[in-house]
Amino acid sequence: MPYQNLDELKSEIVTLWESGKYSSIADLTRHIIAEHGDFGREQDSLRRSVSKIIQDSEPDKELLVENVRLAKDKQRLQDVQRIERKAFREDVRVENAVAQFGKELANQNKLHAKKLIENINIKPLEYSADKHGVGVIQITDVHANELIDLPHNQYNWTVLSKRMKKLINESLRYFAFRNVEKVIMVYTGDLCNSDRRLDELLNQSTNRAKAANLLAHIITQSILEVRNAGYEVGIVSVLGNESRVKQEMTFSNEAFSDNYDYTIMAQVKQVLEFANIQGIMFHSIDKMENVIDFGEQKWLVMHDMPQSTSKQEKTQSIIGKYALSGKPVDFVISGHIHAHRGTDISCRSGSMSGSNTFNEHALGLIGRASGVCYVVDGKERYYQYIDLQYADNEGYGIVKELEAYNIKSELKTRQQTAIFQVVI
Repeated sequence: MPYQNLDELKSEIVTLWESGKYSSIADLTRHIIAEHGDFGREQDSLRRSVSKIIQDSEPDKELLVENVRLAKDKQRLQDVQRIERKAFREDVRVENAVAQFGKELANQNKLHAKKLIENINIKPLEYSADKHGVGVIQITDVHANELIDLPHNQYNWTVLSKRMKKLINESLRYFAFRNVEKVIMVYTGDLCNSDRRLDELLNQSTNRAKAANLLAHIITQSILEVRNAGYEVGIVSVLGNESRVKQEMTFSNEAFSDNYDYTIMAQVKQVLEFANIQGIMFHSIDKMENVIDFGEQKWLVMHDMPQSTSKQEKTQSIIGKYALSGKPVDFVISGHIHAHRGTDISCRSGSMSGSNTFNEHALGLIGRASGVCYVVDGKERYYQYIDLQYADNEGYGIVKELEAYNIKSELKTRQQTAIFQVVI
């Protein structure tokens, strides 16, 4: 059936033009006239109609470009939103996980506090007009997760608990002799050992996270023992270098508080605050250095990475530094170097862990497990060296905690079967 008008040939016209066989619209028009006739129109009129059909069939390039741009913008926005939603979801997951962890930790500390109240008979505080002065127990360089096995020094959790209890008991005896009124327990860093060197990794009794829980349990018992002797107890703690979490050594309080010393003391603080025991007060636990004001004396407490208590000149220098900054101090106590040294203006306590291969071979120092307690009375001060190397006394309770946390020590309790044995 012949076509009645040109519009019925639109698709054919477009197809023929797109085939590329025709050099011009006039050539295409002549082909259409030859095939379908002139539809009663002049050739020039048909040529214009064919041209319009072809133009109408071609897409608007500007519109096409704009559509492509809009599509790209839409896709970019979708990608950005997808990334933002993913980042938000991840942040929310982390925040929820941390919040839940903190909540569960607080719940566990509440349960621990409840058990403390149920199982320990907290004695009332003892006040007397005859008592005077403040007793200070310094606890430093505990290196709780370190295993030491030298001919002249063995150290593990059992030894640690015995040495800690001996330090507390000997200090309380000295305080009773001096008739002190209250006690401050000062922790001068390195409660946990480092795990950055290979020899430190090899000499770990357990990892630091688990060690922190067990040491917090031991420290809690020691604080309660001092409190049950009838004294008000204050707690001050500074941070050590070995207990830092990160590899990098930092020197700002904010960065340096990413430290197991802070984590341990914060956990002890929360447990005892939940227990609501009268007469136990926590002071600063998140600084590298601190000054304790005893009224007529001010003491600088530090771990002492610069070894300011190693020489008289260096001690006088740091006292001068504090004086220049408007904070005069009278006495400096520190740890860090595992060897006791006492002078008129400073005292460096030995460590609870005692001598190890690092201080003997790397530093060339032979140490001995020891501690120090002090009495501050007006302008007077006294300190007592306490030998901790041999502690045959009973230690703090750790058996159940060792089963839960201390894998290496637990394995030693099992019967071992030899798979190869040489008999001479």
